[in-house]
Amino acid sequence: MSEPSQEKRRGAEILRFLAGGASTTAVSYAIYLLLLTWLPYLAAYVIAYVAGIAWSYAVNTLFVFRGKPSLRRALAFPLVYLAQWIVGSLLLYVLVDEFHLPAQWGPLFVVVLTLPLTYALSRKVIVH
Repeated sequence: MSEPSQEKRRGAEILRFLAGGASTTAVSYAIYLLLLTWLPYLAAYVIAYVAGIAWSYAVNTLFVFRGKPSLRRALAFPLVYLAQWIVGSLLLYVLVDEFHLPAQWGPLFVVVLTLPLTYALSRKVIVH
């Protein structure tokens, strides 16, 4: 039997990335909504975001890219989310303060808009 083509393997990887991202989004969003009870939306976003990084590293390493966890990758992985956080925070501010999107919905739009950046950077850190 022949080995799956590079395109099929990449397609399967992208589907796993979307599933892993959905789980990360669910975990982070649940934390965000809980924290909104006590904190301003940007503070809640930061805390939920940091918790999501740990979850995302585990999911991306073990499930999405099927890599072996390492200290080097674990230390580098937050840089992916630092880039996404910078872009995401700016987007969140614009969506909530400029376009008057409810704060509860902002992070969901941010995740969708930053998805390509997150995939490319996550793959680079974990696979290479």
